[in-house]
Amino acid sequence: MNFKKVSGVAFVIAFLMAIVLFEGIGWQYISVSTAKIVFLVSGAIGLLFNLLSFQSGKSGVVYNFFFWFGSILLFIGFTFKIMHWSFASYLIIGGLIVIGVSFVLPSDAGKKEKSEDLLDDF
Repeated sequence: MNFKKVSGVAFVIAFLMAIVLFEGIGWQYISVSTAKIVFLVSGAIGLLFNLLSFQSGKSGVVYNFFFWFGSILLFIGFTFKIMHWSFASYLIIGGLIVIGVSFVLPSDAGKKEKSEDLLDDF
């Protein structure tokens, strides 16, 4: 089973349910309560499988920490928004800010030692 493909499909389903919930498009095809459940379950599956399948060698530990912390804040914020709980907007904005900060942090990918042999890189 390829975790990356499953997480991608789960994120697409969660995105479609977010469109149904937040824009009101497709309410005649799926009920709001069903869309909430599908959004929460597929979003959690996508987040979990993507977290399990990331490769630690592609980027630094600091980037991964900030990116995943922001993603979890964002998902919790959307969950709060769907459930009409307070502080949902703050969690969503905070998650987006943390994810944005993670993209401007310096990565460790370019600090790899250069080898003399070309075939060692493959």
